[in-house]
Amino acid sequence: MQKKLYKVMTILVSCTVLFFLLVAGSLGYSTYQRFTKNELKSAAKLVAAGNNKPSEMADILERSVEYDVRVTFIDAQGNVKYDSEADPAKMENHSDREEFKEATAKGEGESTRFSKTLGYTTYYYAIKYDSGILRFSTDKENLAGVFLAVIPMLVVFAGGIIFITTIISIKLSESMIKPINSLVKQLDLRNENIGQFETPYEELEPIIKNADVLMGRIHKNMNKIKAEREKISLITENMVEGMILLDEDMTVLSVNKSALKILGNSFDPTEHTKIDHMTNDQQIIGLLEEAKESGAAKGIITEKSRFYRTFANKVYSENTLDFGIIIFFVDVTEEIQSEQIRRDFSANVSHELKTPLTTIKGFGELLENGIFTKEEDVKKYGGMIYRESERLLYLINDIIRLSQIEEQEHVLNDKIDLLKTAHDVEEILRHKADNREVAMTIEGEPVQIYGNQSYITELFLNLMDNAIKYNHEGGSLKVTVGMEDGKAFAVFSDTGIGISDEHQSRIFERFYRVDKSRSKKIGGTGLGLSIVKHIVAYHSGEISLESELEKGTTITVKLPFNEPETQQIEMNTDTEK
Repeated sequence: MQKKLYKVMTILVSCTVLFFLLVAGSLGYSTYQRFTKNELKSAAKLVAAGNNKPSEMADILERSVEYDVRVTFIDAQGNVKYDSEADPAKMENHSDREEFKEATAKGEGESTRFSKTLGYTTYYYAIKYDSGILRFSTDKENLAGVFLAVIPMLVVFAGGIIFITTIISIKLSESMIKPINSLVKQLDLRNENIGQFETPYEELEPIIKNADVLMGRIHKNMNKIKAEREKISLITENMVEGMILLDEDMTVLSVNKSALKILGNSFDPTEHTKIDHMTNDQQIIGLLEEAKESGAAKGIITEKSRFYRTFANKVYSENTLDFGIIIFFVDVTEEIQSEQIRRDFSANVSHELKTPLTTIKGFGELLENGIFTKEEDVKKYGGMIYRESERLLYLINDIIRLSQIEEQEHVLNDKIDLLKTAHDVEEILRHKADNREVAMTIEGEPVQIYGNQSYITELFLNLMDNAIKYNHEGGSLKVTVGMEDGKAFAVFSDTGIGISDEHQSRIFERFYRVDKSRSKKIGGTGLGLSIVKHIVAYHSGEISLESELEKGTTITVKLPFNEPETQQIEMNTDTEK
């Protein structure tokens, strides 16, 4: 702006000076011409009055004026008798000349015309003299020459004026631009307002006031945008779901942490990364292409052994035709695995229930049809029906128990002594242990936790019962209770048949049996350890297993001390107060 102002002011000043010189020159030249004519008339009259010879008059006039004067004497008939610059004999008759005729009639005359003899425009002045006409003339070229002699001085003068005015215009423009530049510097988006700005020019005050209002609005809107951006960023960065935003060319605009974790990649927004450079998963790219064409797409993809329900949608910019695509990844691994477990459970339940029912139905039909008539046969098969129905009842009870543990709210109000619980279960299983000649040992220190006493008792009962059932005759079972690293623990060690490595990872699954024939023989339902696992999870604990074939198994349960629900409610109430 400042350079443009310099240029405009310089051109304006130069044009003004040149115009002034042209006008002044034109007026000066006209004035000079009038002055020259009057001067020539006065000098001519004065010389003519002195009765000098025509040949002497030219010298006298040249000394009187600053330009060349031509003197011509013409007789009454118009014949040239004398001319100071030309040969009279070669000159034509001048009786038709305007100045001659006017001087003959009025005593003096004048005219301006182009002289063929001299080849330029000439001014003529004629007066009566003796018996003829005395004519004085000077050419305009001489007048212009005198004037042109002054031109260099005028040019220097004009140049000086232009230089001085240019310097003044520069200083003036700088003084005008300076407050504007200061205003521009203060019109920084980082400044809240410019109300403290002062200017020597009253004309700028409305601009400053308007700018201050505009800056306030801009900052207000920018703060809103910043707050919204931070809010959106906070939400997206803390989302469990993965999210990727792309433009219509499949260039990645934004990715949250969850999506980067899912894809196992990094993202730099300055690199304009294409989605196919971030992932080569054709399922994802296919969903994006489908969403681009149809507006929406969904499916389930697998990344790193986890399942994600994926939703891709086309999104449009407000008031424009531009669009982008947003894709969400929702981790449904647990859901799918739970669904698979439910399907397996349903299949297993159907199978487990069907087997004893089929046995009961078969033997019942035989008895009904009178196939067995002997008392010992009726007693034998009646006993088998009883055992199968009892097994069926156990199975149903375990299924119900497992469902209760899964669905029941976690109420941990019971104060439980783990060492006492171990001794109580020992008494319950004493007869079974004696029958199998399994020695039980309970050791440790009293440890109290808050939990569900019924569930904890069932946990000890299942683990100790299994340790007896799957032990060798003459074997042993040791239960150790204690506290370590801020948690209570119970370790169940036996000298039983052990579990091979291939089965250890699945031993806590529902209906999973290492030896199905042995389990049925000793009355196992295949749900005992699954119930134990759910009870541990119910108390937010941990369970681990170590086993070696024919040497024994050790199961360790770690439980937090927890807080009773009633105490937690009281604490929350106190906090609110």
